[in-house]
Amino acid sequence: MPFYAKSLDANYARLVDKELRASHAGETGAVWIYRGALVAEFIWCLLHINKTEDDTKRFIREHLETERAHLAIFESEMPLFRGSFILPLWIAAGFITGFLPRLLGKNWFFYTIYCVEEFVDLHYDEQCKNMSALSIPPSNVIERFKHCQEGEQHHRDEALAMMTRQPSLLMRLWGRVVEKGSLFAVAIAKLI
Repeated sequence: MPFYAKSLDANYARLVDKELRASHAGETGAVWIYRGALVAEFIWCLLHINKTEDDTKRFIREHLETERAHLAIFESEMPLFRGSFILPLWIAAGFITGFLPRLLGKNWFFYTIYCVEEFVDLHYDEQCKNMSALSIPPSNVIERFKHCQEGEQHHRDEALAMMTRQPSLLMRLWGRVVEKGSLFAVAIAKLI
């Protein structure tokens, strides 16, 4: 059991552990979303479809660095917690979530990021509210969640601004798949 269990009732300690595990899995997946997008970007360049350095590549690189920083917070600044046993699945899911939409085009990619970050923003908000309601709120965890949430909000807003047209019906359906997949991933990561 995590060291903070001494100050919290065992149920509360388990709740904090589950939230840390879910967000760590999510930040790991986010890093791999951008890595997948970079691979797709490389393929575009190999095929000479995209010959110039553009805002998409800058967006991917900058956001990858932000997500790496968020992941580092979970791996070095948070209380000890049990990570997800199926982290390789979250890595693969993240990679595919970045790779496929980027292959389909910039708007697909930006809309995917918008959908992911909209979900993550709401999820961090819910986590902070739930932990603030504990008898002894883990303020260090809540503060770091809020810090990560601010970055995700910026990513969401920037992705929306980068879109050059409204999402098509197919893109909106993909967005729903991303949203439901994210919801499912959080539930599973809390357990496994």
